[in-house]
Amino acid sequence: MVSIPSYERALTGTWKQKLILALFTMLFLPDNLFAQGQPVETGSHLPVAVWFIGAGVLGLVIAYGIMRNRTRSRAEKQITGQATKNLYAKENRDRTASG
Repeated sequence: MVSIPSYERALTGTWKQKLILALFTMLFLPDNLFAQGQPVETGSHLPVAVWFIGAGVLGLVIAYGIMRNRTRSRAEKQITGQATKNLYAKENRDRTASG
């Protein structure tokens, strides 16, 4: 009598399980799933190109705005500071007047 080692029985069992799983999978998959072919060209690439160009132009405009407003003169800084102080003073007057 020839005995089969346990590891060979395990390999045989997994081979059978894989075969059954493959047959079961092929049975329930649609036939046309594998025969679709290459994608069909259905439209123009122009809208996508316009989106990319628009995003690039918007990025350039934002970068230009940041670079232009980054440096302010001393007079502009003083005007901004004085306007901020005036706004805070007005808010304090309104707060004390109301209550």
